[in-house]
Amino acid sequence: MPTGIGKLQGLIMTSEQIREQDLQNQKALAFPQIGDYWHEMFCPYFVIVNKEGDKFRVLSCLGGPDSFTRKDELNARIEVDSGHWGFDYSKSMLVDHEWIRRTVTYESIDGFVADVVQSEKTDRIAQEWRNWKQTEMRKQIQALESEWEKFTGWKYLKESTEV
Repeated sequence: MPTGIGKLQGLIMTSEQIREQDLQNQKALAFPQIGDYWHEMFCPYFVIVNKEGDKFRVLSCLGGPDSFTRKDELNARIEVDSGHWGFDYSKSMLVDHEWIRRTVTYESIDGFVADVVQSEKTDRIAQEWRNWKQTEMRKQIQALESEWEKFTGWKYLKESTEV
């Protein structure tokens, strides 16, 4: 018989499971990792897809023009069909640790408004974003190479000793 109620996927959780989830949340907040997926029940918050210096690249589902408090932030959530959604990889955001803390914890009381999960699926989302980003970077490089050739008449970059 469960001894406590939690919010993990709307299931009843024991007190031990609640403590375990809280410890996972604390660890993920202290040391954010690629693949950390924060959610509240069935509502996605964000997934970390890359670490860039001391910042984190996230796909967030919280912002956008329909958001009450995050209108200026990108919303990467896309509806695939009824009951299914995914991410628009072009709408990633670079955030700092403080953004993560403010997003997943309550303002006025201790505790977490969202829970973290890390799984093969969340790792796959991060890897898919990385593959998409590499493809986009290559497209940009190819476009610049073409511009370079048109501008200079050189197919490849030439080293010059003249300034």
